[in-house]
Amino acid sequence: MIRKCVTVAWLKELIRSGDTSPFYHTTQWIRLRKLKRKLAHNECERCKRRGIIRRGVNVHHIKYLKEFPELALDLNNLECLCDQCHYEEHHKREMINEERW
Repeated sequence: MIRKCVTVAWLKELIRSGDTSPFYHTTQWIRLRKLKRKLAHNECERCKRRGIIRRGVNVHHIKYLKEFPELALDLNNLECLCDQCHYEEHHKREMINEERW
């Protein structure tokens, strides 16, 4: 666990370096992730909207960290997702391109 104070400037530096993994080891992120999962009852919020109950194990930035570092620790920018929904979210652009061509 990294006990560094997360700032937008630090996040932008990480994004420029191409490695945002240190952010995901900060105390602030770990605590916020735990809170989000608790508030979502450890259930996938996307599946739940479709009437399906699945375990939510990932906390996902709705507006991506690399594009919106100022929202990195905004609880309203997070959603709890199951592995399948998280995979689909991060690979949807690839899937769209493959289907189009």
